[in-house]
Amino acid sequence: MSDVKKTLDQCRKPQGEKGKEIVENMNKNHYEVTGWGLQMLTLEDDSQVIDLGCGGGKTVQRLAIHTPEGKVFGLDYSEDCVDWANQLNHLAVEEGKVVIIRGEVSKTPFEDGNFDAATAVETIYFWPDIQKSFKEVHRILKEDGQFLIINEAYPDEKHQDKNREYKDLGNMVIPSAEELTTWLKEAGFKDVTIDLEEEKNWLRALARK
Repeated sequence: MSDVKKTLDQCRKPQGEKGKEIVENMNKNHYEVTGWGLQMLTLEDDSQVIDLGCGGGKTVQRLAIHTPEGKVFGLDYSEDCVDWANQLNHLAVEEGKVVIIRGEVSKTPFEDGNFDAATAVETIYFWPDIQKSFKEVHRILKEDGQFLIINEAYPDEKHQDKNREYKDLGNMVIPSAEELTTWLKEAGFKDVTIDLEEEKNWLRALARK
């Protein structure tokens, strides 16, 4: 198994010592693209937000700062990631401001219309059933709720070699802006706005229920 494939498998479900290393790198390396993406999101002080595929919990931490009177949930299907995200956010967890749980995006334990916003940072590539998951995100959002997707890759000629390797070795789905728009609208979202940072191969998408 190549080093790239091992790394991508750990990105899919970080666990163990190697997973911890990957998560720490993601917390650091995804910081800039996450900040760029979060500029699209409109949050109130009391917003209730969920980060889907929360990994090491850095985005949860940032969302909690932007919602001082609200509540932020993190969801990940890696037990180790749940532990690491809890550790990173331990003070906010103790205060009841942050809740980290283990689960799958396609079947969450939340009621209809529970959240003002949901985020997915560098994670939808690995969701086994994107359409089912998008419908689930739509279900748990309030009316006019926001779903923000931040990806560090989309199909583009300048980056095709890198992206092809990721898709082949990591069994990743890397959607184009057009594909993403179609899937989100098919899941029930009414407004979809997508921005691209072409030189960096970044994509941010904001969909509203």
